[in-house]
Amino acid sequence: MYVNSRLNTNSSFLQGLRVLLVDNDVNFCNSLTLMLQSYGVNVQAAFLVQQALEIFVQWQPDVLLNGISSSKEDGYALIHQVRTLTGERGKVLPAIALTGTVTEDMYQHALLAGFSLCFAKPVVIDDFVAVLGILAIANNPHLR
Repeated sequence: MYVNSRLNTNSSFLQGLRVLLVDNDVNFCNSLTLMLQSYGVNVQAAFLVQQALEIFVQWQPDVLLNGISSSKEDGYALIHQVRTLTGERGKVLPAIALTGTVTEDMYQHALLAGFSLCFAKPVVIDDFVAVLGILAIANNPHLR
């Protein structure tokens, strides 16, 4: 995680945004959670697909951040289930795939699977926060 942030953490454009972060790397989850919370983002973290689905159904996040390369579970399985649930509700949910390396094939596969974007870890926090804000605002009129 690159912490060199030039953005003002007091900005209101992410205040109250609900983000579900799913990744099997506990350190990455903890670091990204703290960084996003400094911008006023509400973060719920999960390490397993089943845990993430339970949080998703109960909490109904505004954005999904999903690690797709896991030694335990496949992040593509989660996005498929989330897209099925959101389709039933008629809701659009921005979803960002997180992975150690982004290749053109992986990016295309992530988009076809239902992700909005694909980001390589470690994330550059300024870029990540800006993109997160754009996705959130574009897909959630109450945040405008």
